[in-house]
Amino acid sequence: MSEINYQALREKAEKATKGSYIVGHTSVNQHGNLTGVFVCQKWKGEPGGVIAECHVNCLVETDVQAYANAEFIAAFNPNVALALLDERERNQQYIKRRDQENEDIALTVGKLRVELEAAKSKLNEQREYYEGVISDGCKRIAELEAREVQLPTRYDLRYGHPINADERQVMIPKENGSWLYLIDLEHALRVADIRIKGE
Repeated sequence: MSEINYQALREKAEKATKGSYIVGHTSVNQHGNLTGVFVCQKWKGEPGGVIAECHVNCLVETDVQAYANAEFIAAFNPNVALALLDERERNQQYIKRRDQENEDIALTVGKLRVELEAAKSKLNEQREYYEGVISDGCKRIAELEAREVQLPTRYDLRYGHPINADERQVMIPKENGSWLYLIDLEHALRVADIRIKGE
């Protein structure tokens, strides 16, 4: 079967007689044999004007087949043809919209995949960076925790120093600065979790 030209079919259906069709009267020959079945326009529920005649001939084998042809033509009238063509057009438009939606979804999914891969890559880079930072930090903490300092020995009091000989705290000179109490220095080191050798 050749491809259907839907536009040409629509034009023909629009030009055809409007309204519902019905199988009407028949024609018989002088011997009483059926020669044709008429398809009529339906008018007030009854057959009206004749639209087509289905003849009995060498290709139509029985009277039943002639009636079946007439019933098909009556059932597939221009109104039905136009309704089917309209439905087909709506379906085509729906398919076109769905195809566009599917294409849009595919593009969105593609973009999201690219963004996901970029995010995974960045996350891996950040993870590697922070693993390095944590590793370096752990090493530094271990170094600091293992670090010990040797405090300078206590100074003997010398003549002229403004220190009471009976004070228990001994002062250490700070380079180019003021004097510090040793007990304050020891306390600051302990607060910083630096062990003092010999403790």
